[in-house]
Amino acid sequence: MLEVIATIILVFFALSFIGRLFFRYVLPWWLSRFLKKQQKKYSQQFYSEQNVDEDEKIRYNESVAKGTVNPDVGEYVDFEEVDDDGNKE
Repeated sequence: MLEVIATIILVFFALSFIGRLFFRYVLPWWLSRFLKKQQKKYSQQFYSEQNVDEDEKIRYNESVAKGTVNPDVGEYVDFEEVDDDGNKE
């Protein structure tokens, strides 16, 4: 009976020691590695979207400068201001 209790206590201390090492060293290392990968992934996605937007702006500005209208852009709509009562200003 004494051997079983000693074994249980020994296993408890071994698991607590391993748990401390895991939560102090392994888990922070793993989380920082995971976060760095996610940050790199999202920054690459963000910069790739920015480059696409800049390319579209350049193409649009060139067509405006030439005076040509791209049929994909859409049509011009003239708006009139209307106050809350529905009266045109």
